[in-house]
Amino acid sequence: HELMAVLDTCTEAQRRRFLLYALDGLSLAEIGVLCGCSKVAVYQSVEAVRKKFINFFENRLNE
Repeated sequence: HELMAVLDTCTEAQRRRFLLYALDGLSLAEIGVLCGCSKVAVYQSVEAVRKKFINFFENRLNE
């Protein structure tokens, strides 16, 4: 449930792009075509979510 809370802090676009990348294994280019955006926009979304997860786990380790 805590991991879902991290995803809940993301925009819908970030969440969708991240899940397509991380769970479905699509490439940045494939996601861009599906979502109607550039590879750069997909990369930025995936990185934003990845950083949120990194912060989440770093905070857990420091507790």
